Amino acid sequence: MAMTRLRPASLWGAGALAGCALALAAGAASAAAPAPAPATATAVSTATTASPIASRPTTREAWTARVIVPVHTRSAPRAQARKTSKLEATAPYNRGPHVLLVLAARSTKTGVWYRVLLNKRPNDAAGWVPAEAVQVRKTPYRITVDLSSRTLQLFKAGKAVGRWSVAVGTPTNPTPVGRFAVSEVVRQDNPSGFFGTYIMTLTAHSERLSDFDGGDGRVALHGTNRASLIGQAVSHGCVRLVNAVATRLGRTVPPGAPVDIVR
Repeated sequence: MAMTRLRPASLWGAGALAGCALALAAGAASAAAPAPAPATATAVSTATTASPIASRPTTREAWTARVIVPVHTRSAPRAQARKTSKLEATAPYNRGPHVLLVLAARSTKTGVWYRVLLNKRPNDAAGWVPAEAVQVRKTPYRITVDLSSRTLQLFKAGKAVGRWSVAVGTPTNPTPVGRFAVSEVVRQDNPSGFFGTYIMTLTAHSERLSDFDGGDGRVALHGTNRASLIGQAVSHGCVRLVNAVATRLGRTVPPGAPVDIVR
């Protein structure tokens, strides 16, 4: 949904206070990431690269792709393949940098292509982009959410560096399961508000809610002002964290990092 201006997430309508599948139309607070790079950025992989810089995610590392110029995703790694979506240099939630998880890489006669996980439905939507349209970067961070134990683990280079209890979706509006990625990291102007200190939007969307409070049912990790509910199944799909954990993740884990949600 188009937005004329951004508003703090802490000022969202009362519907959002019942739980969370994020409402994109309401905007967000200040972004933790810097402004998008200009199209003239030099630290990019180009079509003349002999082999891909990035590769598929592993348990020790993953690669992220920051969109630096608007580009169409393709159904296959070639310019003549069918267009599947259009990516802008700004992300859909808070207009921060548009950073995607790299799922695969391919070197062709015409250049290097990356298959990226998209910020759209269905939750496993992916597409190919040419290397010259993105800036790739390695991250050692990975998050796993276990819905059965209602816990979240943070991994760095394959080693668990933190484990915490979380609140998850209800049986009616469950937290979706699958391989996702952090989309945007958004520090909140009101850390005492419903969303706590940070919102980390994901590429995941609710499988039960096609929209929520004006948004598209996007799922996120976020803090909370109701820490007593941690460990319970009480949200509309989002994963709630105590604020100390939300702050640690928000300051550590970059956009594009993989997030695995399992039962």
